[in-house]
Amino acid sequence: MSKSLDWKELKNLSDWLKDAIDSMGFEQMTPVQASTIPLFSRNKDVVVEAVTGSGKTLSFVIPILNRISAQKDRKELFGLVVAPTRELALQIEKVFDSVLKFNPKEDITVQTVVGGVQTLTEDVREFKRSKPDVVVGTPGRLEQFFGKVIPKSVEVLVLDEADRLLDLNYQKEMDFIFTSLPKQKRVGLFSATMLSEVATQNLHRTGLRNPVRIVVNAKGHKPKTLQLNYTVTEPMDKLMKLLMILNKYHFQKSIVYFPTCVSVEYFYALLRHLTHHYQLELSFFSLHGKLKSQARIRTMDKFDKSVEAKSVLMTTDVAARGIDVANVDLVVQFDPPQDPDMFVHRCGRAGRANRQGQAITLLNEGREEDYVELLEVKGIELDELKVEDSSFGDFHRVVKDWMLKDRSRHDKAVRSYVSFIRYYSKHTATSIFRLKELDYLGVAKSYGLLRLPKMPEINGDSFPKDGFLDTSINFREYSYLDEAQEAKRLEEQAIEDKKLQNKEKRKEKRENKTKTTSDNTAWSKSKSNKQDRSDRFQQSQTAKRRRDLELVEDDGEEDDSSKDWKELITQSKQEKRLKKSGQQVMGDFDGL
Repeated sequence: MSKSLDWKELKNLSDWLKDAIDSMGFEQMTPVQASTIPLFSRNKDVVVEAVTGSGKTLSFVIPILNRISAQKDRKELFGLVVAPTRELALQIEKVFDSVLKFNPKEDITVQTVVGGVQTLTEDVREFKRSKPDVVVGTPGRLEQFFGKVIPKSVEVLVLDEADRLLDLNYQKEMDFIFTSLPKQKRVGLFSATMLSEVATQNLHRTGLRNPVRIVVNAKGHKPKTLQLNYTVTEPMDKLMKLLMILNKYHFQKSIVYFPTCVSVEYFYALLRHLTHHYQLELSFFSLHGKLKSQARIRTMDKFDKSVEAKSVLMTTDVAARGIDVANVDLVVQFDPPQDPDMFVHRCGRAGRANRQGQAITLLNEGREEDYVELLEVKGIELDELKVEDSSFGDFHRVVKDWMLKDRSRHDKAVRSYVSFIRYYSKHTATSIFRLKELDYLGVAKSYGLLRLPKMPEINGDSFPKDGFLDTSINFREYSYLDEAQEAKRLEEQAIEDKKLQNKEKRKEKRENKTKTTSDNTAWSKSKSNKQDRSDRFQQSQTAKRRRDLELVEDDGEEDDSSKDWKELITQSKQEKRLKKSGQQVMGDFDGL
C-alpha cells in the first residue's frame, strides 16, 4: 500500500486524471484512497472498510477511469457499480461526472440505471445507443436491466455499501446480477461498517479472489474532524430543544433525522410555522421514502444547490447512507436509530472531506441515557452537550394555536405519534428502549397532541379519561380549514349523533319494558300464588276422595242400592278401626 498521501506519487495515473484531481482542489489523498487506489488499480480484489466521509467513492472511481483510459480496444461495458438506493447511485454518477468533465477526449460515458427516472425500455434504448463504459445502478432495476441486456464484457464490479447489498434483503436481485456477469473480473467491496455475519458468509457469491482487506480509521468509526455529542431533554421539550440547536449553532447545511416518513411531513410543516413566528433564518427541505422518485431527486438537488444561510434537510434513514452533500456542518438525530450501526452512517453526513462537523443526538431523560454507554462498547464516544434554556417561553402555546387552526394538523400529529410508538417498539437495543418505560404523555406533548389516540399501549389509570390532554378543547367544534373535509366531518358527526340518539332510545325502551315486565310479574306472581293455593286445595280434596273410594273397594262388596256412598265410607272406616283394635264384628242374621 502507498505510504504517501501525495496524489503525484501515484504511478501509472493518466495525465488527464492528474489534472482533474489538481483542478478539483484535492491536495492529498485520504488514508483510504492512499491504501485502496494503488491496489485496485493493479488488478487486486479489495474489501474496504472506512468511515463515512473518508473519500471511498474516489477510491474506486479513479481506478476504474484510469483503467478505461489505458485501454486501446474498448469493449461495450467495462465497469458496474451497484448501490442500495437511487440517491446513492445518482450521487456516485455525480462523482464520475465531476472527474470526467476534465477528460479532453470526452470519450468515456457513464449511465445510471435506477427506478423512477426512466422506464426500463428507455434505459435499454439509451444503453444500446450510447454504449456506456460504466453503469451505476440499484439492485432491483439492474435485475430487470440485465434481463434485457447481457453484460458479457464487465471487467470491474464495485459494491458500494456492500454490507447492505450482501444482506438477505437483496439476495434475490444480487444473485441474478452475479450470475449475469463474467467470472473473470475484479471486485471491490466498500462499506462504512464492518460486514455483518450474513454478509461475510455471502462474500463468495461476489466472485472475490484473494482479496486484500483494508480497514481505515476503524476505531471510533468517525473522522477526526467530526465531533459527536448528545443532549438529554424532557420528552415534552424535545422539539423546542431541536429548534434551539438549529437557531443557536452556525452551519451552512444541516440534516435532521426523524423516525418515520409521516413525522418528517408533520414536523416539516410545524417547524416552518415556528420559524416564521419567531423570525428565524432557517430554510427547511423534506425528504423521505414515501415521496415519488422525481420529488426525492428534486429535493436533494435543491438542498445540494441551496445557498441559504441555514439550510436544513429533514429526512429519514433513506438519506443516511452514501449521500454526499457538500458543506453539511451539522447533523441532528431527533431520535436514535433503531439499529445502532446506523448511527455512524447518520453522523457521517457531517465532517466530510476534512471539513469540521458536529453530530448531536437528542435523548429522552431516563433509561435512554444508557444509549451513550452502548455506543462506547462499540467504540463510539459521545460528549454531553448542555443546551441553554430557550428564549421561546411561549413555545407550547404557539404550537397549540397553530394546531387549533386546522384539525387536519392534529390528525397528522396523531399519525406521527402512532408511527413513532411503532418505531420505538422495534429498536434492537430493547434493554434501553422499552415501551413500558416510555413517557407516553411527554412524547404526546412534544408532538403537540391535544388528545391521545386509542391504542393498546395507552391504557390504564395513569392516562387521562378519554385521552384528553387539554379538556378546554371542544372536539365537536374543532374544525378543518378545508371546506370539503369539514363538510364530511359534520356529516359523519350527524350520523354518529343519530346513531347515539337511536341507541339511547333503544336503551330507554328496554328499560321501560323491563320496568313494565317487572310490575306485571309482581301482580301475576301474587295472582299465581292464590291460584296455586286453590289448586293445591282442590288437588288435596280429589286425592282424599280417591282414597275414600279405595277404602270402599277394599271391602270387596259393591252396594247397588241407593244408600249414600258416604255412609258406606263411614261404615268401612269403623270396621277397619275395629279390626285394628281386635274386636269381632257381630253379624246380623235377621235377613237370612
